[in-house]
Amino acid sequence: MAFDEKLKSKIITDFDKRLQTELSTDLYAFIATAKLDNDGDSFHETVDVIYEKYGPQRLRAFLDETIRMLKDFQEENAGS
Repeated sequence: MAFDEKLKSKIITDFDKRLQTELSTDLYAFIATAKLDNDGDSFHETVDVIYEKYGPQRLRAFLDETIRMLKDFQEENAGS
């Protein structure tokens, strides 16, 4: 596996661990329910585009923002 693929895989693994610990879900459930843009790009396509265009730091930032958005959504729905 190439260095870039290993790094991308590590970032995704970290994201999966955060989903499990912070939101009681996992990457597979997230992928099954997430539509990340209006064109219907898959999670993996979106990750690839961000990683190739902007690099690992921007990919981590995107996934961190996704976690924050999911937490906010979860908190809003808990109050309903």
